[in-house]
Amino acid sequence: MKLLVFGATGGTGKKLIEQGLAQGHRITAYVRNPKTISECPNLTVVKGELFDRKAIKEAMEGQDAVISVLGNKTSRALWRKNTVISEGLINIIRAMEESGVSRIVFVTSFGVGKKIFLPEKLFIKIALRNIFADIPKQEALLRNSALEWTVVRPARLVNGPRTGCYRAGEDLYIGLSSKISRADVADFLLKTVRSRDTAGKIITVVVV
Repeated sequence: MKLLVFGATGGTGKKLIEQGLAQGHRITAYVRNPKTISECPNLTVVKGELFDRKAIKEAMEGQDAVISVLGNKTSRALWRKNTVISEGLINIIRAMEESGVSRIVFVTSFGVGKKIFLPEKLFIKIALRNIFADIPKQEALLRNSALEWTVVRPARLVNGPRTGCYRAGEDLYIGLSSKISRADVADFLLKTVRSRDTAGKIITVVVV
């Protein structure tokens, strides 16, 4: 598949690129700073900002699907609301609709769901409220679009190998020790983007 990836330079994004190329996908990484990622066979690096509608539209041409692993920078978003991703998503959705690309797999966070353990729920509502405030807007934009979207809410992200041993389902419970490696999230994203079975659904992924 030809995949356009947003957030390719983050922890999960790097695993996604690595695994995607190994599986034979042709990937376009849309990044702010091309110096943070090296070009290689089947990988095209495009420089652009989320507010640059023209650059996103140009990168979208000829793609089969989109995967977004965009994330807020915690240090910047802790003390003020950050709507960069939801505003950028408007441009992504528009570019997809104009280019005839319908499939998007979009990563948000487990903290939006109701089934979450109380201590972390309080931490999210108090300390991380500005970071998480934009996520419902992002999910609403996808729900209200005509795209074949899947929202993925991973459990707490950790570094570790790809194991393939994780659960995925709608509204799964997240417990105090719930986690999943970035490599396993990347594995799930690449499996999901090839299938329409989860289109129109919000899926939680967590280690078994």
